[in-house]
Amino acid sequence: MKRLLSIVAILALIIGGLFFVAVNTVPGQNFLLDRAASAMAAQPEARLDGLRVFICGSAAPIPAPGRAQACVAVLTPEHYFVVDVGAGSANNLGLAALPADQLDGVLLTHFHSDHIADLPTINVQAWATGHDGPLKVYGPPGVQQVIDGYNMVLAHDRAYRSEHHGMSFMPPEYGVMQAVEHAEEATLEFGELTITAFEADHSPIDPAVSYRFDYKGRSVVITGDTIVTDRLRTMVDDANLLLTDALSLPIVQTMKKGAEAGGGDRLAHILGDIQDYHAHTDHVIELTKSTGVGMTALYHLVPGPRNKVMENIFRRGFTDNMVLTHDGMWFELPAGSDAIDIID
Repeated sequence: MKRLLSIVAILALIIGGLFFVAVNTVPGQNFLLDRAASAMAAQPEARLDGLRVFICGSAAPIPAPGRAQACVAVLTPEHYFVVDVGAGSANNLGLAALPADQLDGVLLTHFHSDHIADLPTINVQAWATGHDGPLKVYGPPGVQQVIDGYNMVLAHDRAYRSEHHGMSFMPPEYGVMQAVEHAEEATLEFGELTITAFEADHSPIDPAVSYRFDYKGRSVVITGDTIVTDRLRTMVDDANLLLTDALSLPIVQTMKKGAEAGGGDRLAHILGDIQDYHAHTDHVIELTKSTGVGMTALYHLVPGPRNKVMENIFRRGFTDNMVLTHDGMWFELPAGSDAIDIID
């Protein structure tokens, strides 16, 4: 036993010494930097034949550590779309090394700031990495005004970048986002991928839509912000995966009482207003139980959990096919299968 302990101690000293040299000396730092650069330049793995879903933002506007605002990426072997781009979400997309130059478009569910704030960042990412033409931004009526406004605000930025890097390298016209308006009920076809927009209820916000993705027999519904409606029930009844916004009434009501007690009248007012235009967790649980949806995953969490206790409150009453998401989580739905693989 003593001999074993001695060997372990020696190994620990050696490993500790190597770590110190690698982190605190110039040769060690250069070695690690070279390895990191090689890893960043490595080609991505072969793409799954099916749907891949990435949580790039799982929070609402109320700040939550480690959570960006609303964003979900959906990929097939041929296509890559992002549904909403709240603040901080573009950074998560970049950290996941998702190919901004291959982004087919951004789909907006509605025009609240926490769903559109990172449009400028994701646009620059696409433009700088060689996107072939302007980035398309899809959305219900009103999307043209949103994109016109961003394009106007970013005019100086486009000029600076084109002049700095060269007009041929970053053509200024490629940095101008292109709005693509669709009706609240619409079908968008992209080869074997079908995206169906359907009406959501985020009253008094109007318009608001949700999206359903269908590819080779697999399906994903992403709600954006809505309460549970009959239209949503229809669209998720045979879906493999539902990603829905969710409000924890116990947490929000407790926060409201705390704000009132502490003299935070404005915060208390807002916490009262938001309770009737997001799907409550109890309603999402009932929806999951009463429809044929394969799995329900909660994102755009109101409020984003700050600790395990809050996470467990969100999970109260969950069925076995329900998941609480966090930023960086993947869902994989292979074609020709009923499987849904979750990668944390």
